[in-house]
Amino acid sequence: MSENYNASAGLLLSMQILYEKLKEREIPVSLLPPSEEPCLTGIQFYTGQQDLSRAFLYLADCKTLSAHPFLLPDGFLAVAGEPEKGTFHASCSLLIFPDAMSLPEIFNTLQQIFACFALLERKLNDILNRDGSLYDITVAALEHFHNPMFIHDEYFHILACPRHFEGALNFTYNEQTKRYMQDLNTINFFRTSPAYKKTLSTIGGQFWDSDFNNDRCIYVNLWMNGSYRGRFIISEMETPLTRGQLYIASYFAEIIKLALLRRNDTGDDERHPLEKLIIDTISGTETDRLDISRKLEILGWEEEDRYLCGIISFESTDVTKLSVYSICNEIEERIQACHACYYKGHIYLLVNLSKSRVTPQDLRMKMSYIIREGLLRMGVSFPFHGFSTLPIHLKQAQIALSYSQMERVPHWYNEFQDYVLKYWLLEGTGEFTKESIAPDTLHQLLHYDKEHGTELYETLKTYLMNERNSTLTAQLLKINRSTLPHRLNRITQLTGANLDDFMTRLYLMMGFYILDYI
Repeated sequence: MSENYNASAGLLLSMQILYEKLKEREIPVSLLPPSEEPCLTGIQFYTGQQDLSRAFLYLADCKTLSAHPFLLPDGFLAVAGEPEKGTFHASCSLLIFPDAMSLPEIFNTLQQIFACFALLERKLNDILNRDGSLYDITVAALEHFHNPMFIHDEYFHILACPRHFEGALNFTYNEQTKRYMQDLNTINFFRTSPAYKKTLSTIGGQFWDSDFNNDRCIYVNLWMNGSYRGRFIISEMETPLTRGQLYIASYFAEIIKLALLRRNDTGDDERHPLEKLIIDTISGTETDRLDISRKLEILGWEEEDRYLCGIISFESTDVTKLSVYSICNEIEERIQACHACYYKGHIYLLVNLSKSRVTPQDLRMKMSYIIREGLLRMGVSFPFHGFSTLPIHLKQAQIALSYSQMERVPHWYNEFQDYVLKYWLLEGTGEFTKESIAPDTLHQLLHYDKEHGTELYETLKTYLMNERNSTLTAQLLKINRSTLPHRLNRITQLTGANLDDFMTRLYLMMGFYILDYI
């Protein structure tokens, strides 16, 4: 796509725009040759004056041009009747009106068009001056274009949509962000569409003929400080889209960017409440505990809820912002009470297991499709209680991810529990506390015993320390020998631990040792 002219200097008109507006009024006018350069600020009569400017459209009749040829290179001329060759510069762009129209009539018609766009410019500047919203801007755009339109950010969240057109716009409500977004089917199509990926590098208003459905639209990418921040979209439904509208759409996009910049300057944070907390944790920035509490409260989460975190890397080198953000959206769509965000080459995932009601096993199942389809690799931490221990558990996810990459394991979903024993033996406890390095199985049993008044933790410890001798274990616990199998079955049901696996037993025994004797 070719770059269109920047609209930030003000709402300037082009010969193409004037031609289209005249056609709307059913005036039989011709444009020769076509010109889409937006540089016109008004109209003047041409009487042979020498002080000419490309900022004006000059109006003349054929008699005046014969007496005083219009010699401004690349100038703009409106003529009543067909002018003779040699009476205007060869590089001029001409609007040729019927002989039957008088110059005052043509002047008044053109002046009305200029006045209409001047009014639109004042309206948009008034919105900015009174700190109006993106919604106010799209309402003005709707009044001008008479077609469905909306603004979305780089995450496909809908920032503004002035009116719903039946059958035109498909949005879904994201429970995690409490905001509308483009529907998941459309996002997944964009993620795999080479044609769509090419649109992510364009500047200015562009046409898009979808290879997904029969939709046609004008879109303008919102570039801010060299970064893609979203898109302004006008769908062709009520009225046909035209080439002149490409520039007008670009002008609206400039107004939208100014509004976004002002919103950011006021300190409004449109991101998910957890995003900054996660990024601060990754980068080692200390976070205020009150800020953590406030943001968890916004979500209805609690500090001592049960959490799990993960880190996702991309096995494919063909990674675009589109694929990153669509994956984040798909994760949040499939898993309740979670947040996924992109930072420095990885996707970071935090799930509130208490609020989502999913188990770690459920999470594995829900993530499997996303991971396989996207050629992703994921490292997953132990489940943990207490948001304040997030840094430790992000480290667990990172170890699971890096160890799986080093060993080139064929599976894409890798849990810390699969690598913790190797890490422990090779590197010691490292940065981990004894609580965070010990098996999650033991924490589950301690928590269950506390809640239900049972002795499953002590039962498993005694059973393993006595080399799974059931008779001796029952004697030491002072329980009936028939009670022990029931307790062991309950332990495996709760934790999923395979007590017949040597490595599992070794890790459990090391966990008992570090928790109880160190």
